[in-house]
Amino acid sequence: MEERPERAPRLRGGELGGYAVAGAGLVAAVTIALFFAVGQPWGTINDTALLIMTLALAPVMLASYELGGRTPLMPARFALAGGIASILAWCLVQAAMILGFVAFDYAKGATGSFAIESILDLLIGGWLIGAPLLAGPWLPSLHRWLGVASGLGFIGLGLGLLLGGTNHPLTLLGGFGYQLAFPVWGYLMARRFGSLRAR
Repeated sequence: MEERPERAPRLRGGELGGYAVAGAGLVAAVTIALFFAVGQPWGTINDTALLIMTLALAPVMLASYELGGRTPLMPARFALAGGIASILAWCLVQAAMILGFVAFDYAKGATGSFAIESILDLLIGGWLIGAPLLAGPWLPSLHRWLGVASGLGFIGLGLGLLLGGTNHPLTLLGGFGYQLAFPVWGYLMARRFGSLRAR
């Protein structure tokens, strides 16, 4: 990989973003268990942790784009712009739900704002599958396939919520990739960006 000092700020951002994905993902996993056991305020804390976890993916996207891959420049830029736009839109809907401006009915297939957020899950998942697979030699195989698992988790979750809410089998299966594989992937990506930045 060509050494370029100007890459350092984006790699640092990707490193911090990856650690934020991992940390917020851990908080989300703990608080969802506490919500089912105790109730509020753990549900709201979980929703906030998921917002932070998803928003933190944006600098990871930027750092991955900076390091490059096998995709031509214009499609790579389009994928980056689409991925970040999907994240920002998802976070706006999630924030509106947390603040009480919109309501989600988890017991049935997603509609309204909930459906928009679920569709955005599909788009974010598409980036998580495609970008790691098409990344350059800077990305190890484990990181690639955990990215794919994370992307499939986002897609499974989004489809499950659209088709039947939280009780749909795809929601459960997707949740493993979304709340388990994704935070681990974020941690590994943070470590990778840190090692590349230190060279």
